[in-house]
Amino acid sequence: MTPEQIIALVSALTTGEPKTDGFDTVLSAIERPEYQMEIAPCARPVAPAEIEGETVICGTLDVPEDHANPDGRKITLSWIVYKAHSLSPAPDPVIYLHGGPGGGTVRTVAAVSHFFDHLRQRRDIISFDQRGVDASAPEMDCFGTIADNLDASVRTFAGEAVPDLPVTFASSCVEEIASRGVDIQMINTTQNALDVGALMEALGYAEYNLYGVSYGTKLTLEALRQELPGIRSVVLDGVAPPQVQLYDTLITPHADAIVNTFAPCERDAICSEAYPDITARFFALLDRMSEEPVDVLGKPFTGDDLFSYIDNRNSRRSQNPNRLSTYLPLMVTQLEEGDTTLLGQIIGGQLPPQMTPETLVAQAAAAGIGGDKLSLIQAAATAARVIELNGIMAQSAIGQLESDLAADAAALELAELFDDKMEAAIVALPTREDRLAVGKDYLNLRFDQPEANRLTGLVEDHFTGATAEQLRTLVQAMTEADLARVFELIGLDNQALEDAVEHEFEAMVYACQEDFVDGHNSEQGYLEETGSLPFGPIFIESAIDGVPPFFAVCAEVFKPIPREDWLEPVMSDERVLLMNGEIDVQTSYSWGAIAAETLGNSLNLVFPESGHGTILFSQCARDITEAFIEYPDGALDTSCITDLRAPVMLPDGTLHPLPL
Repeated sequence: MTPEQIIALVSALTTGEPKTDGFDTVLSAIERPEYQMEIAPCARPVAPAEIEGETVICGTLDVPEDHANPDGRKITLSWIVYKAHSLSPAPDPVIYLHGGPGGGTVRTVAAVSHFFDHLRQRRDIISFDQRGVDASAPEMDCFGTIADNLDASVRTFAGEAVPDLPVTFASSCVEEIASRGVDIQMINTTQNALDVGALMEALGYAEYNLYGVSYGTKLTLEALRQELPGIRSVVLDGVAPPQVQLYDTLITPHADAIVNTFAPCERDAICSEAYPDITARFFALLDRMSEEPVDVLGKPFTGDDLFSYIDNRNSRRSQNPNRLSTYLPLMVTQLEEGDTTLLGQIIGGQLPPQMTPETLVAQAAAAGIGGDKLSLIQAAATAARVIELNGIMAQSAIGQLESDLAADAAALELAELFDDKMEAAIVALPTREDRLAVGKDYLNLRFDQPEANRLTGLVEDHFTGATAEQLRTLVQAMTEADLARVFELIGLDNQALEDAVEHEFEAMVYACQEDFVDGHNSEQGYLEETGSLPFGPIFIESAIDGVPPFFAVCAEVFKPIPREDWLEPVMSDERVLLMNGEIDVQTSYSWGAIAAETLGNSLNLVFPESGHGTILFSQCARDITEAFIEYPDGALDTSCITDLRAPVMLPDGTLHPLPL
């Protein structure tokens, strides 16, 4: 953060009501009587990335539950508008259609801010939680069902098998939702697409650009099918077209990512000579290590461990991708010989090498630079580290300031504040496994005596950095009455557990009703597709034995709702850019080409060393999307994609470039 940004944020937080001068379009639209729309508080935290009312504004919009019956029952959507950085912004915003189905974005203000900052230079960014999802789904919360199945849910999170729980939970939740008068059949992608048009019209934007990610690409394609007015350009990132049997092919993207990892070596004469048949050897190695684990850093390492480590590399999102591909052929060769040197260096963090101020100094010294020149390099490196630490401290202080001011304004008791902060911290954890683990431990505290050390132990087990410090500070300030109230709250319905459980249920609502129609997806289809993949027999057997439980849920709980043309390819002449990560394990890189076949004015791109959501992995992808949205019909320079291909390390330790 710059000093100017810090001063502006502190000033905005401490000088009264926020200004709303930058949201004239939205505010004037809210005053129109034909729309039931209002401003609402944004989810915390907003700072240090944003200033509510100045850089972001949040609200709700009531839309028809069934757009074919506009005078019927209404549902409420929650939305956010992120103001463009420019003082003279373009009039057409970018609306982000999030993945899932399930999940949401409205409760994670900072994440969307970071994700789309490159597109925000000239345009407002709009995000909303889709119907039936998170902040747009208060009527979908199954509090009674969770209370009835709490112990079983906690046992499941602890790793205990409770085979009947998915069907039992889904069935009970469907009944609970229906008892509130909700027509669950209206929670579908076609209605979602019509919500997009309604929201953009209500917010007062005549033209807009669609940016869909994962399930959001399916929603975007449906918006094209519905021919929503005002669409200027379309970006599909991590493409999931409706005609692909996504649930039959759950394992396929994982196999494709492995094949794509080694394919450049297979195509190159020098690499393929050094590592012949390297793809097949990797798949065979997984099975071999399943039967004969190797010792890595003092712990047994199995084929499943190796697969998980390679498979999860695309979650290591940064502006400089973690290019494990460089080392994998040599690592496979070593492991075949029982040598774990390279694997140990990778797991231990020595590879790929990370550029830090310390390594910069070491490289300079190794290059023979000494004397005053080395002293200047050391001074510059020290300054870089101080700037980094000061930035972290400033962000932490501003975040705490916002939290404290919000607590004062809301007159929250300390126990309620801690409970809210704990829930927000759980939701912000990076993986589902992390969220479930801390949720389980938090709920289990309801059996303990109200003691501060129980809470601080929980914090230290699951959180780090500013989040942990904030939670510890709150615990230290508690009286005995505060502690008793916290433990009372733990015993009540817990929103973090609700979110963790219901994200899966939300996905089932969509998938089971609209993707399991007329045999389009089925357990048998999953078994056949998985059995045809190039993994070895041990891995295949494990994948087949681990059939996801939602197949049974879809078959036993939900009624498929056929819709005309829903599973057919979308045809459109709108300008569309399709973005695919070569090592994406959620949506296969090949699905973009399938969708593009019927999009007559489209460009399909594949990005090396990129996973799910290509703009998270390279400046190249960000630059291309920014250029495309700025000039959708212009010539697009995609030459930077070539530079993303990682070299390969040959057996002698040299790096060899590989073709795109």
